[in-house]
Amino acid sequence: TRGTNGQQSPRRRITRVVLVIAAAAVLSTITLLAVQWAAGPRAAVPRRQDGLGFVRLDRPARALRLPSLRGSGTIDLTRSASRPLVLNFWSSTCAPCKTETPALVSVARAMGAKVAFLGIDTADQRGAARAFIARYKVPYPVAFDPDASAAGRYGVPGLPVTFFLSPSGKTILGENVGALTPGKLRTILHRLYGVT
Repeated sequence: TRGTNGQQSPRRRITRVVLVIAAAAVLSTITLLAVQWAAGPRAAVPRRQDGLGFVRLDRPARALRLPSLRGSGTIDLTRSASRPLVLNFWSSTCAPCKTETPALVSVARAMGAKVAFLGIDTADQRGAARAFIARYKVPYPVAFDPDASAAGRYGVPGLPVTFFLSPSGKTILGENVGALTPGKLRTILHRLYGVT
């Protein structure tokens, strides 16, 4: 209802806010389900008690060749060899990705040439994804994977997920399910690669 001055009542405004929050939650859930559906059966991965967090791994990394999100050209995972690689799967519709991306950006800038970072935009729309990386000023390369084929090859259970690859690019040394903070990311990089 509207008051005498034509403004909406507080109750109506609260109802609208609640509906917007509920819609955002539904979109995040749909994104997770889409990635799980596209991924199919997962490769065997050591289980975390709550399904979230970091685990060390020692398994072959899958080759990836995807178009660049920023424009023409292709991103080839094998060409990132020679330094450790942080491979982050995300989407602009993923709420935890919005809190994680600033952490990745700040650590990537601080690490400089010591560690390479690569984003994989997953099950997303190109325009929304490009607006996302512009908003967060993502400095590292980002590949575009609208049908989640790369997520399927890596057995991604939901978003965000980050893999830590060896300097050769051939071995996955660790996986983190869920949003990373700057402190947690720095701890993982130090444990795996000895970098600070």
